[in-house]
Amino acid sequence: MKVAFVSESLPPSKTGQALVLRRLLGGWSPADYCLLSTQAPREGAAGALPAKTYPLGAPPLLGRGYRYGLSYLRESADVARGVRARAAEIGEVLRRERCDAVVACTGDMLDIPAACLAAGRARVPFYAYLFDHYSYREWREPARRFWAARMEPWLMRRAAGVIAPNEVLRDDLRRRFGIEPAVIYNSFDVTPYAGPGGDHPIGDPGRIVYTGDIYEAHYDAFRNLLAALERPGLEGLSLHAYTPRTAEELARGGLRGERLVLHEPLAPSEIPGIQRGAGLLFLPLAFNSPYPELVRTSATTKLGEYMAARRPVLVHAPEGSFVSWYFREHGCGVVVDRDDPGALAGAIERVLGDEGLRRELAERGWERARTDFCLESARAKFMEVLTAGARG
Repeated sequence: MKVAFVSESLPPSKTGQALVLRRLLGGWSPADYCLLSTQAPREGAAGALPAKTYPLGAPPLLGRGYRYGLSYLRESADVARGVRARAAEIGEVLRRERCDAVVACTGDMLDIPAACLAAGRARVPFYAYLFDHYSYREWREPARRFWAARMEPWLMRRAAGVIAPNEVLRDDLRRRFGIEPAVIYNSFDVTPYAGPGGDHPIGDPGRIVYTGDIYEAHYDAFRNLLAALERPGLEGLSLHAYTPRTAEELARGGLRGERLVLHEPLAPSEIPGIQRGAGLLFLPLAFNSPYPELVRTSATTKLGEYMAARRPVLVHAPEGSFVSWYFREHGCGVVVDRDDPGALAGAIERVLGDEGLRRELAERGWERARTDFCLESARAKFMEVLTAGARG
């Protein structure tokens, strides 16, 4: 079976979606798949996947319609034109590569409907890989949000298979569209976390560590942590953030102060060591973001890594979000699901003051990382989804 993957983000991009695709496709022969993207890496780029990659062009846009309140109509027409044009591009690649299936990922709003249309014309199965909600992603643009929501039921029911990264998004899709998505966690290779010192790593109790990007989906949770660290009894703690964001960017989100220590982003090989050296690993999601539904179903790629590091994980995210549900369900982290710096400070004191609790959380996290986030299992389940859809 040869599969075409349509994704806005591809390796060597540092996004979580690109990272998941790199891991998922790392065991595939380049002859068994091809890649299509509006942000295709340049040929021969370091870290790119070895398969043939096709760049997708920018959608055709109407040059007029901004005046007299016509922008909404113009943007709606652009969606229709864009889907048709991109479907033609994808269809040409399907024919050229003789693909047996097409998988389209969330990202660019046009990719999933265009891939569905192209697959129908080529008479091959279409699969939707939803790293987050398809229509809710378009919260900034009303016209695109409207048309994404209108197309979404048809697209989900048309798909030979739908993949979600967690149970919260799966249940949303099941309730809204009457489908049964497969859950494939954002998995990773646990081997670097199982090396020397991995059984009972000794973390620095003064270091609360976060690794990854920081933006609107996190700001108020980080502000709460920095406020909590100012409480009596926590004077010796600091937040060490390994992030591509600058101090100026974070300050615009209200994140500043002596307790915030910024570091350059890490190379993949460095991440396990930094995470295993933490006193606490911080896993935040915003309580008041512009896109609460995306936050609720977020399945950050660092979730499994944090558990594999065998350090206590402090989750500060809204009640009902996937990350809060997962750590509470499996007892593998301390969850503070209230927008309350005081509650956060109390949780930090409790974890750092109880060695038995820290050891228990580390052992449970390591067990869940190996059970739910095993890369080999994710690859096998993905192939099961493709095979079942092809038979159907």
